[in-house]
Amino acid sequence: YIELMMISLLLTLFSLSYYVNAEDLSAYSSAQANTSLWLSAAAYCGSSSYKTHKFAGPTTGFVVTAIIEDLPSDTEGYIGYLPSDKSIYVTFRGSSSIRNWITNLDAVKTAYTSYSECGCQVHKGFYDAEQKVIGGILTEVK
Repeated sequence: YIELMMISLLLTLFSLSYYVNAEDLSAYSSAQANTSLWLSAAAYCGSSSYKTHKFAGPTTGFVVTAIIEDLPSDTEGYIGYLPSDKSIYVTFRGSSSIRNWITNLDAVKTAYTSYSECGCQVHKGFYDAEQKVIGGILTEVK
């Protein structure tokens, strides 16, 4: 189990879990970071198991409400909430296929227009994959 957690920690470098808390978007919390780590690890279990996954540790009680999936780009993840801290998480699985690694080669930075207020730039390959699923994500979290 320790090996799985260490691998998950490394894979988190290639995955993304957005944390949304209506009370404070700017505060860092190691507890939320740990929860994101566990959710990111679960994203590698496969889209067919997300809704039946038994979340444990800091993610105990997590409820998956929607699956994120775009087969042509092999973009995958899930949306859900954690009742214990009244938070919504949008979690993407990181790179796990040749299609994902091809996407990674498009590493030029581009403006993140989905949330233009941040003035952020992101990895173009990930941005292009995210754009294929953003509509469903926004519908789910609203």
